[in-house]
Amino acid sequence: MKLPQSWTAQPASLGLTQGYRHFQLLGEQGKGADRAARLEAVLDRQCRLLVPLHQLRDRGLWQPGWQSLSRPAAMQIIPAIDLLDGHCVRLHQGDYDQVTRFNDDPVAQALDWQRQGAQRLHLVDLDGAKTGQPINDQAVKAITAALSIPVQLGGGVRSAERAEELLACGLDRVILGTVAIEKPELVKELAARHPGKVVVGIDAKDGLVATRGWIETSTVKATDLAKSFEGCGVAAIISTDIATDGTLAGPNLEALRAMAEASSIPVIASGGIGTLEDILSLLSIAPLGVEEVIVGRALYDGTVDLAEALQAIGPERLQDALTSPTGSITG
Repeated sequence: MKLPQSWTAQPASLGLTQGYRHFQLLGEQGKGADRAARLEAVLDRQCRLLVPLHQLRDRGLWQPGWQSLSRPAAMQIIPAIDLLDGHCVRLHQGDYDQVTRFNDDPVAQALDWQRQGAQRLHLVDLDGAKTGQPINDQAVKAITAALSIPVQLGGGVRSAERAEELLACGLDRVILGTVAIEKPELVKELAARHPGKVVVGIDAKDGLVATRGWIETSTVKATDLAKSFEGCGVAAIISTDIATDGTLAGPNLEALRAMAEASSIPVIASGGIGTLEDILSLLSIAPLGVEEVIVGRALYDGTVDLAEALQAIGPERLQDALTSPTGSITG
């Protein structure tokens, strides 16, 4: 019996397919009980599998044809509050000498984003990222106490003790950046101990990981670092392109696509959002696993209206992206 040319991996088999769902048939080999199909991932031709026919016929593992994704959930927009000496600020391309102060009351600002419909808040402790010192803890605790939505924080989280301390004070998720490259085993241990609570922040400059508040640049590729956390329980990866962060010039879609394809871990886009069109552009790579986007300066400057943006990419949106990330397959 001739095998179909296209196949969709089901959730139970994604661990064997590197997270890819859609495959095309390259051919068959073997006879009888040893007969197997050679499959190639549509989104990555380097990902090839030899699947025994008895597995391919198990509809809990594989389905013939390319199944579309179920109707996607709303892409989540996460307002950002960057804290520097207790104030709400934004840095231009991570430069601590180019600071714009937006609000002297971070709690009031956080409550405002919640009132406008935000379902999650993103905090960055810029002092912590630069020096490792918990200078903004008072503001962080006040924000988590005042809000009913989950709050995540990154910046200066470089030890298990610090991560545990932050989770204990009401944060929903902690983001580990520098330590992810310097002590990856620590990140994996925390992720195993706190499922769904640990996020890896990968900040990149020209594709290479930057650390310690973007002051230092490593020789490690951002995508390689992402791959190294596959299957360890990390809740998400925040992918920040330093060249576009704070510029309002639009997201780096190619870098985000590469990050999403590097692993099956959900990706949170960060950096460069300046208009509603920039947010809509992310819908083209959402099927690859870009599930959330952090927006900062555009909200403060007024070039993006949070309520309007939430409606534009929510579950009741009138249209999806018109172009797929690679070819005609968007799942």
